[in-house]
Amino acid sequence: MDNYKYSGMKLFPAVFKELLVLLFDGKQFTRQIAIKNITDYHLEHGGIIEEGRDVVSIFKKATQNLQKTDAGLVNKGYGTWELHYKVQDTTDVVEDIKAETIKYTVDETLGTGSNAVYVYYYDVYKQLAENKGNEGWPCKIGRTDRDPIQRVMGQAGTSYPELPHVALIIYCDDSSALEVALHSILKYQGKWLKNAPGTEWFLTSPKEIKEYYSMLNN
Repeated sequence: MDNYKYSGMKLFPAVFKELLVLLFDGKQFTRQIAIKNITDYHLEHGGIIEEGRDVVSIFKKATQNLQKTDAGLVNKGYGTWELHYKVQDTTDVVEDIKAETIKYTVDETLGTGSNAVYVYYYDVYKQLAENKGNEGWPCKIGRTDRDPIQRVMGQAGTSYPELPHVALIIYCDDSSALEVALHSILKYQGKWLKNAPGTEWFLTSPKEIKEYYSMLNN
C-alpha cells in the first residue's frame, strides 16, 4: 500500500485509533487480536514500531480516547470490545499526533526500576537565576509509575510557549518513597515554593537533586 499515510511513522495512540476503526469497525474483537492485527498492518505498510515499545499501553490510550469522544466503542467485558464508529472531527486525530510527536530529550538518567522520579524546569528561570548569580531556580520534582516523558508531556507539553527542560530522570522501584524523601529534604531547607501551582516546585537544581539522591542511596 504505497499511499499509507503513516508510512515511516511510529505507532502512536492516534494512529492506532485510526487503524482500529479501519480494521474493526462493526466487529467484536479482543485486545490481543486488535494489537496483533494492527501492529502487523502498520509494519507491513511501512510503519515503525520501536523495539521494546509497550503496545498494550498504546491500545489502552487509543481506546480511552475513543471512549472519551463517544465514538461508539464499547467494552463488553472479559477482554472483548465492540466498535460501531461514529464520525469525529478529524482535528482530534491531528492534535493527538502533534502532541505525541513533540520531541523530548533528557539530560541524564540514573538508577533502574519500573518507577521514576523526574526533574524538569523552564530554561527562562535558569537563565534568570544565572544572571543573578543564584545556584537554584524553580524545578519540578514529580513521580510516575509509567513513562516519565509521557507524564511530563501530559503535564506541560503544549501548555506553555517553551518546552520543559527534562534535566533528570531517576528510575527506581518505589518512586513514592524517593519523591517524599527528596521533597522532605528540600522542605526542611526552606526551598519549597509554596505559592507555585501544585506541591512539587522547589528552588533547587538538578545537580543538587543528584547529590541528595546519592546521599539517600548510601
